[in-house]
Amino acid sequence: MNDKRQTRSCLTLAGDRECALASLRAVLASRSCLWFGEAAPDGVRGLGRHDYLDALGSECDLLVYDAHAGLYPDVLAALLGTLRGGGVLILLCPSWTKWPSFDDPALAGLAPWPLRSADVGRRFLQRFQDQLTASPIVRILDVDRTGTLLLPPVEASVDSPELNEDQHQVVEALLKVVTGHAWRPLVVTADRGRGKSTALGTGLARLLRERSCRVAVLAPTRPAVEALFARLHRDLPDAVGEVCYWRPADFLVEAPACDLLVIDEAAALGVPLLQILAKRYKRIVFSTTVQGYEGSGRGFVQCFLTWLKQWFRTFRHLELSVPVRWAPGDSLEILANRLFLLDAGIPSSVQGVPCYRWLERDVLAGDERLLRQVFGLLVSAHYRTRPSDLRQLLDAPGVSVLVAECAGQVVGVLLAAVEGGLDAALADAVCSGRRRPRGHPLLQSLATHGGWCQAPVLRLLRIMRIAVDEQHRRAGIGSGLLARAREHAVVEGFDLLGTRYGVSPGLLRFWQHNGYRVVRIGHRVDPASAAHSIQMLVPLSPGGQALCDAACARFLDDLPWRLLSGLGGLDTEVVPGLFRQAGGDWPAPDTQTLADVRHFALGLRDFEDALPSLRRGLCAWLAREDAGENGVLLVRCVLQGCRPTREQVAMLRRSFALGMRLL
Repeated sequence: MNDKRQTRSCLTLAGDRECALASLRAVLASRSCLWFGEAAPDGVRGLGRHDYLDALGSECDLLVYDAHAGLYPDVLAALLGTLRGGGVLILLCPSWTKWPSFDDPALAGLAPWPLRSADVGRRFLQRFQDQLTASPIVRILDVDRTGTLLLPPVEASVDSPELNEDQHQVVEALLKVVTGHAWRPLVVTADRGRGKSTALGTGLARLLRERSCRVAVLAPTRPAVEALFARLHRDLPDAVGEVCYWRPADFLVEAPACDLLVIDEAAALGVPLLQILAKRYKRIVFSTTVQGYEGSGRGFVQCFLTWLKQWFRTFRHLELSVPVRWAPGDSLEILANRLFLLDAGIPSSVQGVPCYRWLERDVLAGDERLLRQVFGLLVSAHYRTRPSDLRQLLDAPGVSVLVAECAGQVVGVLLAAVEGGLDAALADAVCSGRRRPRGHPLLQSLATHGGWCQAPVLRLLRIMRIAVDEQHRRAGIGSGLLARAREHAVVEGFDLLGTRYGVSPGLLRFWQHNGYRVVRIGHRVDPASAAHSIQMLVPLSPGGQALCDAACARFLDDLPWRLLSGLGGLDTEVVPGLFRQAGGDWPAPDTQTLADVRHFALGLRDFEDALPSLRRGLCAWLAREDAGENGVLLVRCVLQGCRPTREQVAMLRRSFALGMRLL
């Protein structure tokens, strides 16, 4: 370990870009450098918006971020992790006073059609500048008045194989997962730069030296585990083939056997998927970054660890606190936490009757305490809250913020965005796939994938996020937020309320309880969370009612067939809730279907011969009542095409014998 780790600093060069480049030339050649932006100088590794993740795991002494190419919070937050102790962040930006009026390329992505970047707010940037100005480690220079730059010396990098005490504990605990009692998961959490991936790689290398093992490593993307594999291959070059990377969606489908499952950046996968894997694999390590570009891990810590305590008698949680790439108390890390609210905490528990109010975003941006409460709640409740979400919260046109407060503290928050209102010609172009106007994802999907060409003409208020403090859940606050959003949408003349999210049984029940109806489920799964995207609507006008009724009816009519193809991997616990949406409107089975089901239940008909009637009967059954203890088996074998074993056929017969009264 390098005992001379230094704190990092920031230099801002404001003004003409060419002048800034001229000032930089003398220092670029003498230091290892990463460059984000346009036209990186010769000999310097350049990165863009779509390949910056490739740099993760590497280190540099000089990080140049060219904000003339766009201020992208996710990119800057990610690349700061590559800057080692003693290094300098050099931020190139327009003239300090003119920066707020600069046509930032990053703003276009926040403006829904037909709006432009000029219509996007500048609250995030104003706060960003204020934080830089107030920081003692930031020097802001006018490049028009700056000659040759002088940067502080950097200690030579010491790439030591030694681990610190925190990392050694992770290595020993990982080995214990394999050699100790089964069903005792290990959870490793850390802020960025704490050497979590290095410790995991070292632990796997030691494990494979001691015994032959098949190890599966899951992460949302391959770059997310580059540091883990780099350390593994360094410590054990011949480990290739024994440790395999898997995308979560592929792993869930193929369900390969392994002696150890390691899930890195687990917070980015979502709690429902993690629960499935925890029940399926008896030796498992969950590792996640608590704050950073990957998405916040606070929701993971709060929700998933609570579930683990209920499900497992014993599990171990280790938290790495000592940074390994820079000095403890690093000033640039503190600044980054403030810039992007990475350290926004979970609010303390309060009591009282909730009060609801819509927030003006100028008020939100000007009240740091309120902003931290709102964003901290989003961070704690959502596994994919990123730094860019802070800019969207403050600046994106058409976004509304509703909060629930108890005793002056935010305990619930809802974000909503405006969609639709397109003219008929543009809506037709959307439906035919010729146009994809930005910022209307739900209605555009209904038009292009569902064939509902009238959808983009209607006006929809889309619920983007809803979060309630853990201590106040199951108290009606979430439903209260949705009720007030509906009142607002009616007053403002919207045709529809809508939402889309990665479906899970609990979320589906919540939204259906509040009157939302399923109109579409995507056949593709998110490769990281392995969840299908679901779309739900609430009608508010005659036009909205007509679309919602038609889309819902078509969805239910297609559902039995789609469960055999694109939805064959849909969570079996989600399926009954989809059918219950039909209720009494689902047609009752005819006499022949009932006879076939009865004969199967009595053992007089083979499963394959009775299957068409079983499918018709089970659909009607699920539309009326829960399928009971064998519901998962019924859905998987009868509706999703999984061939049952002889023992499972016997269980299906008993289930249909009990369920005949419902048909």
